[in-house]
Amino acid sequence: MKAISLKIVGVVIVVIIVIAIGVFLASFLASYHHKSKTVTLTVVTFSGQSAKFIQYAGNLFSSQHPGVKVVVESYPFSDYIEKELTSLEAHSSQYDIIGFTSTSAQRVAPYLISLNSSLFNMSDIIGPQEAFGGIIYNTTTHQNVTIGIAYETAVYLLAYRTNIFENSTLLNEFMNEYHINFTPTTWQNWTVVLDVDHFLTSHNITKYGFIIDDHVAHGIIDAFPAVYGWYYSRNSSLNHGLSGGLPGFNIMFEGYIPSGLTYPLPSFNSTSGIEALETYKDLISYEVNPSQLQICYGNFQEFYPNAPGAFIFTTQLSSLNSSELNNTALAPLPGGYAETGTDFLGVSKYSLHVSLAEEFLKFLVSPEVQVQAFMKFNKFPISKTAFSELISNSSISPLYRQWLREVYISASFSIC
Repeated sequence: MKAISLKIVGVVIVVIIVIAIGVFLASFLASYHHKSKTVTLTVVTFSGQSAKFIQYAGNLFSSQHPGVKVVVESYPFSDYIEKELTSLEAHSSQYDIIGFTSTSAQRVAPYLISLNSSLFNMSDIIGPQEAFGGIIYNTTTHQNVTIGIAYETAVYLLAYRTNIFENSTLLNEFMNEYHINFTPTTWQNWTVVLDVDHFLTSHNITKYGFIIDDHVAHGIIDAFPAVYGWYYSRNSSLNHGLSGGLPGFNIMFEGYIPSGLTYPLPSFNSTSGIEALETYKDLISYEVNPSQLQICYGNFQEFYPNAPGAFIFTTQLSSLNSSELNNTALAPLPGGYAETGTDFLGVSKYSLHVSLAEEFLKFLVSPEVQVQAFMKFNKFPISKTAFSELISNSSISPLYRQWLREVYISASFSIC
């Protein structure tokens, strides 16, 4: 009886050991499977070159972070915000990283985390570009909050034809007649632009003056603030020391929030606003009559060959053909500033991978990746270091380095 009991005990012990080994192996395999499972970061934004650049950067990030996959979902510009908001309003974890522009920042802000700014080298990111859309003013806490990172530089500035403005005969004639420098990078006010428009059209050198958007649906939203910025920045009673506008708002509002209110008051309802409107009207008088045809983002290139240049966003350069591009240089708006039109990426509150998403954004704006943005996608970088490296790169054509220099100067003194 005692021997039988020992056998039974032995069998039981063996069974227990086998079960324990089985449980251990199952636990190990489950853990291994979990660790080896690919984590997907999903970015949503509008379609185009920017989306292609983000996906390119995502592929680089994945190669350096095994087990992480970055997927960019893009929609037409007219649809993407509504697609995002539908998901965010449902508290869905569908998207980790949310694309937006300065004009949609307030709409998506409630659904984005406050980014951990210490992760980013904020001193390397061009401040005025980041400020308009990436940083909003919280009217409850009365503090600025970073909700997104600018991942490229896009500014509204002056593109001009070098065959006109590097013509010594025209330079001397203009100087003798107006006693002002003919070179666009030296212009200090909008009156000079009007003088140049008059000079060139009255001498039948160009059919039109400088092209500027006047389309009622969208063009005016960009063009008028660009002109108005000169007047706003020089009127301290409007800007209250914030010549670039109040974060989260823009120069169309005063640079402070009055006591008792949670928002700033309009600034364009002023003598400065009227002066800017009159200047804008005069600029438009040197192009095709808007009652016949309105200039917009998509058709300015049709008039460019018959004009001395145009006021455009840097992203519009891609719509010019190669011969026009090779005859185009860039300059700030008169007075040495530009209007920002930067795009941003923020992290959804409902993302299951918040830390990883922030890590990818840090990677995206690193100088190394930002250099590739320009070299491979013609996107002007947001990184100051990347600008410096590109400008000093002698393998890049002198014209492109001129663009980089002027965009950097303009972006550093841009308005909102």
